[in-house]
Amino acid sequence: MIKDYLIMDRHVKEHYSCYSEESPQGHFHCVIELNENPMMDWQEASEIAPNLTRGWYELAQLPVQDRIEFTKEFWLTKLPYHPSLNEFLNKFFSRVDNIGIFLTQQKYEDSFEVSFVYSLINDGGFFHGSVPASEQEINALQKVFPDYILPSDFLAFLQIHNGFAKLTDTGIIKSIEMANAYEVLQKLLEKESPMTTTKGVVVYPRSIIPFYQSFGMPFFQCFWGEWYPDHEMGNVYYSNSAKTILDCAKLDDCVETMAFATFTEWLMFYLEKID
Repeated sequence: MIKDYLIMDRHVKEHYSCYSEESPQGHFHCVIELNENPMMDWQEASEIAPNLTRGWYELAQLPVQDRIEFTKEFWLTKLPYHPSLNEFLNKFFSRVDNIGIFLTQQKYEDSFEVSFVYSLINDGGFFHGSVPASEQEINALQKVFPDYILPSDFLAFLQIHNGFAKLTDTGIIKSIEMANAYEVLQKLLEKESPMTTTKGVVVYPRSIIPFYQSFGMPFFQCFWGEWYPDHEMGNVYYSNSAKTILDCAKLDDCVETMAFATFTEWLMFYLEKID
């Protein structure tokens, strides 16, 4: 089978590397780039990587430009309408020079995990996502927060990637890990009484639900259950160093305040070009 081949961003190759005596800086015991292993059939791939979806396996068999185009169309199909989304995703995917499906094994006896990698042009870095959330996982997540309805665009994105990040960022938290992240944040907030925005508005701590964490640090982007700027929960930034959330009164200044009316608007901010 003849396939288009484009060299991945160097950061991808550095991150998805095997360790050995000659290369102790590697990150994994074993790495398989599925799109570069056409002889691996579905049965073998699914046995070593139980979380691999058939759709991702089939995508890996396609030429690179088809992988990029089909992935873009999948995003547009899954995410709810937003007036800026179509143009933004066209621009984002124009910066993607390769899409790879990586199977990674931490230790010899481990099952392989699956990463969907978006390599950016001109060594511009990469994004990587985990396998989509199942309907059962989505339902289980909603039960964790029974007092709040999580935004529909966020739940839709989890059906694209249940966990997503740029480079080595912690990134969007997997659904199964959100309850733990929530409790971690609540323990931080317990030390602040009362918690307020930078404008002095009192915030009910239990209404702050983190969905993104920055590089393992106590810095979170969170849904705020007391703020509904566009029919669903908006999201705000919490920094443990500032011990507050930034004021969200001016949505036209959202990049400065890190307050976004929708998850989609935050996602577009996160996907912006890495300088």
